[in-house]
Amino acid sequence: MKNIKYLFISLLAVLFIGCEDDFDTPNVTEPVQGTAPVLTEVTEAIDLILEKKNEKETIIDLNWSAATYADPIGVRYYVQIDTVGNEFKNALEFDRVSETSTSITVGGLNTLISSRYAPAKMVELEARIRAFANEDLNSLYTASFAMKVTPYLDVPIPTDFYIFGSATAAVEVTEALKSYGADNIFTKYLKLTKDGLFKFSEKQASDGYDYNFNKFAAVSDNIMAANDEAENFKFTGETGWYAVTADFVNSTLTIEEYVFGGATYSYDYDNLYIAGSYNSVDAEWSPEAGIAFTKQEEGVFSIQKVLKDGAQIKFLGQTSWGDLDWADADGDGNSGILAPKDKNNNITFDGGDLEYTITVDLNKGIYTIEAVPVFPTELFMTGNGVGLPEEDWNWFQPLQLVPVNSHPELFWKIVWMKGSGNFKMAPQAEWAGGDFGITGDATNGVYAIGGGDIPVPSTAGYYMVVVDLSNNTIEIAEPIVYGMGDVFGGWDGADPNDLFTIDNTNEGIKFEGVPNDGELRMYVAASTLNCDWWQAEFMVLDGNIEFRGTGGDQARVNATAGDNISLNFRTGAGSITTP
Repeated sequence: MKNIKYLFISLLAVLFIGCEDDFDTPNVTEPVQGTAPVLTEVTEAIDLILEKKNEKETIIDLNWSAATYADPIGVRYYVQIDTVGNEFKNALEFDRVSETSTSITVGGLNTLISSRYAPAKMVELEARIRAFANEDLNSLYTASFAMKVTPYLDVPIPTDFYIFGSATAAVEVTEALKSYGADNIFTKYLKLTKDGLFKFSEKQASDGYDYNFNKFAAVSDNIMAANDEAENFKFTGETGWYAVTADFVNSTLTIEEYVFGGATYSYDYDNLYIAGSYNSVDAEWSPEAGIAFTKQEEGVFSIQKVLKDGAQIKFLGQTSWGDLDWADADGDGNSGILAPKDKNNNITFDGGDLEYTITVDLNKGIYTIEAVPVFPTELFMTGNGVGLPEEDWNWFQPLQLVPVNSHPELFWKIVWMKGSGNFKMAPQAEWAGGDFGITGDATNGVYAIGGGDIPVPSTAGYYMVVVDLSNNTIEIAEPIVYGMGDVFGGWDGADPNDLFTIDNTNEGIKFEGVPNDGELRMYVAASTLNCDWWQAEFMVLDGNIEFRGTGGDQARVNATAGDNISLNFRTGAGSITTP
């Protein structure tokens, strides 16, 4: 019985093997032919400079008839691009589409061809449609059409464009210098230093887009790669004043001297002159009047002028309408960006008949117009923590601060503080407006000016108060009083041997035993009292402490070696005595 079973299985196996060939799928030895698609004729010539700003715009809409094959197989279509005459031997293809129409955009074409063709150089291309069903069937093609295009280097076109680096007067990106831009071309006129490095950013911050050496297709002969990690440019021309032009239409960067008429522009002149119609005093548009700036340093000039509303200004390099003039790069306005003759427009400014400091910096290619600060000529303090016991926010004794000579923003006073209480400042010895105090906590004794009361230190005694209205600070510190000059052995200043002693127990500040005979000179110092020593000096005259303030040299008093000097800033009394 088992033998019969095994015999039957063997017969089935033989039968299965004998029938296997009948079920094989035969190979396709010839591709199934079909009808090629027909492209709707392209009648307009395409000769186009591709631009980043137009990347979403359509170059051409393509339509074609459907390809057909012997079997109803799904067909996909590809737009092919290749160099004219290459017969599509190395075609580039857009992504497939299933419809019989598509559009070629500026950005799409540029992205497709940029890996093969150099930016900013015209290339002749041809395009066609390839129909594809599967690998066993031949692709079918439309006729081709030609186009001429100039691709671009695909980098973002900035809204603002700044230059910085060691080749410029702005080394760090936070100080970067703004260019004037129009139609995606940016130009900056400035001083460049030979063999210095530079590059560009879209803003004055480290997180801006980095426009380095690889972001332009072509550069002028005086620019090379710095070959550093930051991919800087290196300027190889001679130090001078140049036009730096970044052209994002043609992906070029050029640096050229600026020449107008017989003048090659520079950055270092003996002086500049102002001309225009800007106030009711100076002659209008009269360069021959020769209203000169003050030269602050090489390439930097300043002048103070009252400016009316609708003021119009130019800067000249001579006292005539010659080849050298500078004004605003951005139309009639006050962008602060300089441009030379034939590239500028009048600076216009609404000054309100106030005084302004106008600064021209040819090194940076900028100008500024800043209102001259109007500071109070007097400053007083009152409160319940300063002055005599009777002083209690009542202006009992006018505690007037001393103005600093040639520094209208600075005032100082050595004042007695009671160990508790507060005080405030005002531009007059009464509550008539303009009073101020501090905000926040002090840093090394220096507060920011604000509206709050100023607390006095917890230990009673003399303290130095310095008000800096330019930097908006109030400093409270231990007094520092120095002697100066021959009486104290020299004119170097800040000598610890010339320092007066603070004697709060006796409410005095003193120096015992001056070392030499001679004219007596004394001054105060503090960390925020940024001035020369003589601008904060004082004298003892007729038994009183007399402050120089905004005046000229004070009367001189002689001291004899060994004399003692005693100062009482509570009462204003002073003495020079011989032991």
